[in-house]
Amino acid sequence: MTDSPKPSAGAVILTPQQSASAATVRTRSQQQLEALLKGMFDRLQDIVYEWADGLPEAEQKPFLEVAQTARRQRGDIETFFSRALAASFSALQPLTASGGGPRAIDFSTLSLVRTEDMDVTVTVDSLVARARLKYAAPLGLLRRRYAHVLPKTEVSEGNMPLDPVCIATAFKDAISPLEIDVQQKIILLRAFQQQVLDYLGGLLEEANEVFISAGVLPDLKVAVASDPAKKPKPAVPKPGEKPAEPARVANTEEIFSFLQGMLGQAGAGVPGGPVAGGQYHGGQYVGGGGIGALPAAAVGGSVAAVPLAPQHISATAVVQSVETPDLVTKLSNIQQFQPRAPLAENDKSPSVEEVRTSIRDNLRSDDDTVEAIKRGDEDVINLISMLFDFILDDDDLPTAMKALIGRLQIPLLKVAIIDKSFFNAESHPARRLLNALAKAGIGWSSRSQGSDVLYTRIEGVVTRILTDFSDDLSLFDELLADFTAFYEQQQKREETVDKRTRETEEGRARAELARAMVQQTLNRRMAGKQLPPVAVRLLQEAWRNVLYINCLKEGTESENWRQAVKVVDAVIWSVLPQPGPEWQARLLSLAPKLVNSLKKGLAGVNYDSLSTDNLLRELASVHAGYGRGETTRLVSVVEARPMDTAPVAGQVAVGEMARAESRDASSVVLPEAETVAPVQENALPEDSEFIAIVNRLNVGSWIEFIDGDKVDRHKLVARIRSVDKLIFANRRGVKVGEMSGMKLAIDLSLGRARLVEDSQLIDRALESMIGSLRTIGAKTPNLQGASA
Repeated sequence: MTDSPKPSAGAVILTPQQSASAATVRTRSQQQLEALLKGMFDRLQDIVYEWADGLPEAEQKPFLEVAQTARRQRGDIETFFSRALAASFSALQPLTASGGGPRAIDFSTLSLVRTEDMDVTVTVDSLVARARLKYAAPLGLLRRRYAHVLPKTEVSEGNMPLDPVCIATAFKDAISPLEIDVQQKIILLRAFQQQVLDYLGGLLEEANEVFISAGVLPDLKVAVASDPAKKPKPAVPKPGEKPAEPARVANTEEIFSFLQGMLGQAGAGVPGGPVAGGQYHGGQYVGGGGIGALPAAAVGGSVAAVPLAPQHISATAVVQSVETPDLVTKLSNIQQFQPRAPLAENDKSPSVEEVRTSIRDNLRSDDDTVEAIKRGDEDVINLISMLFDFILDDDDLPTAMKALIGRLQIPLLKVAIIDKSFFNAESHPARRLLNALAKAGIGWSSRSQGSDVLYTRIEGVVTRILTDFSDDLSLFDELLADFTAFYEQQQKREETVDKRTRETEEGRARAELARAMVQQTLNRRMAGKQLPPVAVRLLQEAWRNVLYINCLKEGTESENWRQAVKVVDAVIWSVLPQPGPEWQARLLSLAPKLVNSLKKGLAGVNYDSLSTDNLLRELASVHAGYGRGETTRLVSVVEARPMDTAPVAGQVAVGEMARAESRDASSVVLPEAETVAPVQENALPEDSEFIAIVNRLNVGSWIEFIDGDKVDRHKLVARIRSVDKLIFANRRGVKVGEMSGMKLAIDLSLGRARLVEDSQLIDRALESMIGSLRTIGAKTPNLQGASA
């Protein structure tokens, strides 16, 4: 009887509980993942309906169809997913004497990777990268604990069953038999991300806890990610929430300080004094003097067009000042007659001149009495008139939005008269509400009027103010809170759609770049050579998929890419015979290794097993012939011809080589490498101001495109600098176009496009007024001191 072998120094000795912990993790994790998938299918219809909500009917169709298809085949998908998970766990077992070494590849299960399915691969890569980044800490700890309980197994990201790549790949393979298009597969993958991968954190934490309870590396327990709500943490912005900005003093405070300076020089208001332009009766001011010491003619605009003094004043009338409460009452009476029906029924919106005329006409003026608005209240009215002159002349606000906001002149007049802080307090609820309405409407299109939820909500806010606002400013607090909550929800939905569009376009651009790089690499190495047809087909039809995946996933600086390119060079070297026995001897040594590398690489990208076997068999036949000193048929490999070049006899494209009538061709034409960033004709010089403007554009910027009488506003949702591509979408997040940065710069220079300013509307209007008042004050005699 022999003694049992003693463990070597440093060997890991596991207790029965530790050895069994991996099985416990497997059971619990698989149950939870299966439950999450069931939950996803339970909610799938609601999820896709939510995503499709608001989209045009034609664009809703893929969402609705994929929900129906997935529901019909739900059982098959869940069964496949469960089996794939079980296979992942089974594959992660310690190596034994009989089971050591790599497992045999079952070529019968491999399928041909089609070009259009690469978008699915890109999407899976994106989901995996996001999940790995989100759960980096618990994943790293779990790998270490798996490696501890399975010391003879190499545990990596690619083979740990609870790594996002294993889970996402299992689901991708489960839905691959569905008869749906690539876009619909991506919809399912996004739902899987939302309902399964986004809940992976708790599952990973529990798996770590199982190992810890079994005594597997318990000292790492403190590093396991736990519920952040249980730990004190500094005040930081929530995800998606902008950091709080420090309060800043509004420049608009200068308006009233400037106005006070002018009022200080207004003297007693005697006719002919510094308030030239004002009307007086019986030595009393009755209006029409402009703003402070600035005459109406100097201020211009609606202030000059419609003075607030009565047009006809009786010589016997006594001037009676309108007290502020009485003025607010008069304005409320005027407000009752402002249009409040939906624009679709009544598109009337009063101009600033019409509002001022209404105010003037409501002032009493008869033989006995002439009513005059107090100078301070008139200054406020004139400032509000200037404010709305700017707003209604602002090209950045859509016409319909101007019409709606224009209906708020009387309510805003009352707000400013009741509360003078309206002008110098950025936090004033009425100012914030008006800013919010304008910002929300910046990308609105008139085509959506009547059916657009956002437009309907804005119209409802305006109507509510016209109907309910008398003098209680708390109404603006209520409306602001309600609209802000609604708009934030709308923004989150738009950001989700924008993000999905951005990820799709970035993935597509990466795919285009990878395809171009692969074809350029093959063309450089193959063009101009005489090669056996099998070598051309092997590299161009099969191995290009290996190059593509490596380029797409890891880039051209990676070791896997370099090794894949070395295989290309090795294949070409192996079919270009050289004189002397040394080359034959080297080929005899290299050929088996080369065939093994080809087989392994093609299996890694799921290339069709039958095609792989046939190609490698033909290549081996060529190698064997060279070893016996035989020759083989060669074809000339040439680069793509220009489109207008006449066809050459005996020359075929690579894709036609398999056709029987093309097998005797003497030359083969390689595909042209895609040009992913075409040179723009009539390009602007590099130092052009319009190129600088485009270079500073951020995602989320709005651009207005002008084509004759047609004007559209599109939002920049993705900027792909690697291929100089800008992706635009409408406010619903639906892609509407793409162009190069140079094309946009040219359109800006020609007036076919312009940037839409989306900063705070009221702030822009007030800052414009500051500049106007300062300029007028500097040019008006006796006012330089007031403007200092």
